[in-house]
Amino acid sequence: MPRISDVYGRRIYNEGSGFIGVAKDVLIDPAEGKIKFLLREEASSILGRDTAEARKFIKQNFIAFEHVKAVGDIIIVR
Repeated sequence: MPRISDVYGRRIYNEGSGFIGVAKDVLIDPAEGKIKFLLREEASSILGRDTAEARKFIKQNFIAFEHVKAVGDIIIVR
């Protein structure tokens, strides 16, 4: 399992080499100590949003870590 420092600030691409964004934040499962989501925006950006806006933000900016195929100089997701 990669560390936060391995993913933070890395550029994220899909398998077709399409640029998705930059990993600006992560969500960690405290019970497992593992990264669960990469975020294309800082998590604090969701504060103060109403429910509909928050759902839209999550859908647009959260990437489930289970979709990560490779972490190196860039992150590749499926």
